[in-house]
Amino acid sequence: MFTKITELVSGLVALALFTAGPAFAEARYKLKLAHVITAGTPIDVAANRLAALIKERTKGEVDIKVYPASQLGGERAIIEGVQLGTIEMSFTTTGAIGGFAPEFQVLDLPFLFQSYEAAYTYLDGEPGDRLLKLLDRKGMHGVVYLENGWRNFTSSRNPLKRPADLRGQKIRVMESPMYMGLIRTLHGTPMPMAYSELPNALLQKVIDGQENPAVNVYSAKMYESQPYMIKDQHTYNVFIFKVNGKVWKSLPENFRQTIETAAIEVRDFQRKLNREADAAFLKLLQDKGMTIHVPNPDEVRAWQAAAAPLYEEAKKIVTPALIAEAVKFRSDWEAGRYHTDAQGYIERFAKISVPLDDVMRKFK
Repeated sequence: MFTKITELVSGLVALALFTAGPAFAEARYKLKLAHVITAGTPIDVAANRLAALIKERTKGEVDIKVYPASQLGGERAIIEGVQLGTIEMSFTTTGAIGGFAPEFQVLDLPFLFQSYEAAYTYLDGEPGDRLLKLLDRKGMHGVVYLENGWRNFTSSRNPLKRPADLRGQKIRVMESPMYMGLIRTLHGTPMPMAYSELPNALLQKVIDGQENPAVNVYSAKMYESQPYMIKDQHTYNVFIFKVNGKVWKSLPENFRQTIETAAIEVRDFQRKLNREADAAFLKLLQDKGMTIHVPNPDEVRAWQAAAAPLYEEAKKIVTPALIAEAVKFRSDWEAGRYHTDAQGYIERFAKISVPLDDVMRKFK
């Protein structure tokens, strides 16, 4: 009888271990990954997916805990934390990283990229790789670019259709000379502040408007104070996945390779998810009562022309050679010289499946 009970207990224990997933030993490396965006959004889903993949592939030796929604501070504080090693990893935007490596601000030139594929080609190619390598001198190791998405203007004052509609408005921007320059070029007043401060500033009418991708506008409930949006897509914005330099060098080579491989997989997954979510969040914003204007071709050209003077001013912010390279890329793209690259991304992304319904269910 005792033997049968022992066998039964052993079987239940084995079943519990099997259904609970693989059991790992105590982690050798416990790392924090921070970002400022709301939990459950595509970038947060990507952060948790990255952590899970790395834990699985290192058999639990690398354990990453994700801290979303500015839990460890705003973007500047997070980057400083990565530099110091108090935060080992982060996803932060180019607007924030520009304060540490100004060259990254070239990515924030208005209307630089005509499509998702154009942005991916530039970022994943030699220009983007050279920028990531600049972080080594700042005590950080850049791994990949993930997607924040197309930034659009919103306002509480009036509908936005043409550049003149933004004149005189106080617009929150990231703490970045390029974004502040854009608002001045469009004859508005730039109001730089941390993302975590933005929703309250809008509600208290300290500012008139802001610019962000639709997912951020919705997840931060900006529709409560911003009745107007224009889908002008003035900037394609990215998150940079970076690791503290000393931590990176301390990891065994095979773990570094594992992290890089997983990061590329998650990068493509997150881009596909974010692309699909963008349209869904725009619809939710309309359901909340926001008026979203989709500019016609003439209006788009008017916005591009109004923003164009910033390209000259930007030479005071980043090296003129970087501006020239970016402009050449745009003209080469428009001439069809990257058709093969574009087609490659289209074919690759068609094969990626993403849990859009699961993500959107959390926000409806």
